Amino acid sequence: MKSFIFTKKSTVFPEICGTTVVKDLITHLRNFGVTHIFSDTIEDCDGVITCNFESAKQHLGTCWLAAYGGCITRQSPAELRDLALTSNADVAVSLSCSSKPWEHTTILTDGKGIIEKIENNPPPENTETNLCFSGLAWVATDDFDPREPLERERTSAFLLSGCWKCPDNRENYLLTIHDIMRREIFPWPHLHIPDNGIITRSSIPAGTEINGTLWVGTNCLIENGCTLENCVLLDGSSIAKNSNLRNCLVMAGGNIPRNTLQYDKYLSLAGDDNGREH
Repeated sequence: MKSFIFTKKSTVFPEICGTTVVKDLITHLRNFGVTHIFSDTIEDCDGVITCNFESAKQHLGTCWLAAYGGCITRQSPAELRDLALTSNADVAVSLSCSSKPWEHTTILTDGKGIIEKIENNPPPENTETNLCFSGLAWVATDDFDPREPLERERTSAFLLSGCWKCPDNRENYLLTIHDIMRREIFPWPHLHIPDNGIITRSSIPAGTEINGTLWVGTNCLIENGCTLENCVLLDGSSIAKNSNLRNCLVMAGGNIPRNTLQYDKYLSLAGDDNGREH
């Protein structure tokens, strides 16, 4: 099986739990028997032929897998290929359920996978389905347009088994790391995830109270008396004495003052313009 990875869509952070989203996708595709991978990535990825899509076309043939970077998938390219062959579609795309369908491209289909309606970023109050395009497309035509993978008459869409996450903003990035540390995204071949869901690449005081999952990057400073629950501390961040953080993403190089109480049900952002999005 051959594949081209389109990497225009990316996450807001270069790394996630010991790798990058693109490298994780490459590993996943290889685990499912993809032997020839082409990509427009600017990352240095072993065994991947770096080129633009036009240059790769002559090597891909008429039956190949298009994979869109920016997402973490454990869905099977082989399952998608088999469904595509059964439907005799020119293009067959993968679907997955999302808790935030308004952030993605939703697709309504009939029972045979024929697309009935496509909507990009639908208003939350009017969202008709939680099935979203999850970044894989089986291509069986020689005039595929990667900019509009769904805009063909003979395109089908199928719900595949396996998880799919899109860490394309800060909240989703935090939640994706939380899912990795809880082993809900499995396997994670890039590093060992311990049973307790805690990885610290910097030393932390013995008295630090830890609840839930925790990721602490390199060159971080955590002072005495802190409580951390379901937190991600990116490289070079510091947490001063007696701070209590829950569901918090501390940005790289961020400084949390002493006695900070950052206690949110879903997400707190700290260390970067008070957590405001740019």
